[in-house]
Amino acid sequence: MSDNSDFWKWVDEDPIEKLLRPSPAVSTPGLPQPVPAGSSAAAHIAEGRAQFERQRFESAVGAYTAAIEAEPDHPTAHFDLGVCLDKLGHSKAAANAFRKALEIDGARWEALIGLGACLLHLDAVERALNCFEQCLRTPAAREAALFGKAVALQKLERHDEAERVYAELFEIDPEAAEPLANLIALSAAREDYPALATYSRRLLSVNPQSKAALQGMATLAIRSGDRAAAIEFCTRLVEVDPDSFEGWFNLRFAQQRMTPPEQAARSIA
Repeated sequence: MSDNSDFWKWVDEDPIEKLLRPSPAVSTPGLPQPVPAGSSAAAHIAEGRAQFERQRFESAVGAYTAAIEAEPDHPTAHFDLGVCLDKLGHSKAAANAFRKALEIDGARWEALIGLGACLLHLDAVERALNCFEQCLRTPAAREAALFGKAVALQKLERHDEAERVYAELFEIDPEAAEPLANLIALSAAREDYPALATYSRRLLSVNPQSKAALQGMATLAIRSGDRAAAIEFCTRLVEVDPDSFEGWFNLRFAQQRMTPPEQAARSIA
């Protein structure tokens, strides 16, 4: 088994990704071709949104850059550029785009959430936490801000505080998958195995194919010596994620090195 730090790799998706979405404003899904140079910022933003929907993030960056060239102080262009840059892994450039959006429109809470998310990627966690806490004053931002705050607290190993914030998120959505996946990581880091079992089972009821939940259940089974359960959950894990090295390693461990119950009974006799 790997050490507990690896549980951060088992959340079902990047926990920060939930926070970042481009603006739906001036969106024109299905726009077929890039718009000509010299067109309005709105036309380029619509093109960028259409490219984003197709996950053509580099093309979307080009469209949003063209929008900024057409109208340098367009906050939506800077914000959406930041989202695309983050998708491409350019966290520093994305943070600069979100800062520019905030300079133009200080009330744009989505840009503050985006900046906080980028700061988490850049390991500037205290500064990220400050961004999310500022957003808590805006009702429309509350769910995203709570999620970002919980992730920041978790990364700072302020586990009790993080758990309380996740509890607030469950008041908004009792079946939210991302907080449950992160609580599995938190429980593993604290070696709180009863909580690990509770959150893993709860997430499995929400998403039977959750990698985080299956990993948590496999860990518990191996820890308790339950060979059948370990094989079951490791098998389900590699079916969901065939490229999982740890899943295959633990499956082989359970099959080859854990003692079947009948053999254990014979050895005791």
